[in-house]
Amino acid sequence: RRVGARGQIAAMPADTAGAPDLPVTLADAVRSALDQGPQYRAARAAERAAAAEVRARQSGYLPSLFLSGSHQRFDVKFFPGAANVSALTLTVSVPIWDNGQREIALSQSRVNRDVARAVRADLERAAERDVTEAYDAYGTARATEALSTTGVLVARENFRVQESRYRSGATDIITFLDAQVRLTQAEADLVQARYASRLAIAGLEAILGRRLFSNKGAS
Repeated sequence: RRVGARGQIAAMPADTAGAPDLPVTLADAVRSALDQGPQYRAARAAERAAAAEVRARQSGYLPSLFLSGSHQRFDVKFFPGAANVSALTLTVSVPIWDNGQREIALSQSRVNRDVARAVRADLERAAERDVTEAYDAYGTARATEALSTTGVLVARENFRVQESRYRSGATDIITFLDAQVRLTQAEADLVQARYASRLAIAGLEAILGRRLFSNKGAS
């Protein structure tokens, strides 16, 4: 349903490479979010639309000009030509009062413009916080993934040693199974860390409104 296809869809296998450095600095990410971020662009567009509506409502106070022309020919015969009359009319209409409907509509438009402006300003103030939070979340997930990778190497070596000792009769089955469980847990932690790093970069990309890595990278 999410990808618009019927039937089963197999997910692409995730790469096992470590999470790379971000290609943008925090300051560049904040500027990019304000320029290209979907929610910030939508807020600015809503403000422009509300301001245009106010200008449209204000035009109701301006006078209206109507220019019309006519030409008539008449006689008692077919193809009359005995008399013809031409007229050019200029009409000026000045709106004075329409039971306050014009003023109510203008007031509502101004309120909508002020609300849209406040929403846009609030989003722009929150941009630095949101981008910083997502930026640091990726950095934390990346560090966790690196530590989890080291943890797997340590657990794997410990399991190898305990297996050799168990085969030689130097340790009991409990110690051997404990090493096996620790290795399994370390591998599971690494999978979770990789998932967290990819989820963090997806969150940052959603705020920025663009991809930071190619499909073959950490995305």
